[in-house]
Amino acid sequence: MWTVAVSERGAKQNNFGGADWLMVLVLLPLYFAVWGRFGQKFAAAAGLSIATGFCCWFFLLVRQSAESDLKADEIPFCWSLFFLFPLFYPLGLALWLIPFILILAYLVSISSFGGFRRHFFNPVAVAVILMLAGYSSTASLSASKPLPSADSGYRVWTAGVPPTRPLWFYYTAVPAERLLRATVAGDLPAVPGSVFTLPLLLLSGLLALMFARRRIWWLTLCLCVPVFSMLAQYLGWIALSPLHPLLLGLVPALVLTAIADYHTLPEAVGEQIVSAMLFAALVLLFTARSENPLGPVFALLLMQVLSPLLCDLLMLKRAVPQ
Repeated sequence: MWTVAVSERGAKQNNFGGADWLMVLVLLPLYFAVWGRFGQKFAAAAGLSIATGFCCWFFLLVRQSAESDLKADEIPFCWSLFFLFPLFYPLGLALWLIPFILILAYLVSISSFGGFRRHFFNPVAVAVILMLAGYSSTASLSASKPLPSADSGYRVWTAGVPPTRPLWFYYTAVPAERLLRATVAGDLPAVPGSVFTLPLLLLSGLLALMFARRRIWWLTLCLCVPVFSMLAQYLGWIALSPLHPLLLGLVPALVLTAIADYHTLPEAVGEQIVSAMLFAALVLLFTARSENPLGPVFALLLMQVLSPLLCDLLMLKRAVPQ
């Protein structure tokens, strides 16, 4: 059985601690930079997403009974859904859909499982899947090309020009010696919120290593993605350097999303290793030669479905006497 700490699943605790403040302090300036690259529509989407979160939190606050001893910052609430959803926002999505997608994702992934810290599926991933599959008008949402300069977006509504080829054709053209620069330059076609990949990966590492949010899972994943990429390259499946899949594309945003909502990751060390290895394999499968820029999100949900089954199978085999 996939183990989760009981203390995390019922104890009264602050819902916005140091790790969450660090995430906000990094994400807000990052979103401001994305605004400059992709236009005012992204800023409106990020603001609307965060505002929806505050409205939902306030609704839960006013619903508290008079006898409740919970303080405002102790109400179980998944802030990460609303702060991280802009990482996956495609410019083709109508703004008015954002509150409905987020509220539905919260109800499906959190409220349906008994509330925050009792949920099993990452709510951000659920929101993206609902965005892609639940509305016919968003079924073919794509990435966008950035505007020419870093501040062009402050003066225009949206970049909105989709790339003519799948993203990995652009990423493979980046030489290995310019890979780190590409992660912070913001000049590659991308899902806008995920264009600055290195800060997202470093932020996930800080959350994991400094705040004990599934350290083994993060370290295993960062090791397995390059190793599996080398193996896939050796077999002729992809033509990428080992670090390309880890540093470009949607993987850093997905890693941050998983670490931020660490309640949906296993706690036991062995299960963290199995889960990270499975996710590394799945994310390469959904990334290499994929025409859907949001396809890797499916890897996160499949990891959360298949990892407990795989862990149970391995533990059962170990328990059977030989």
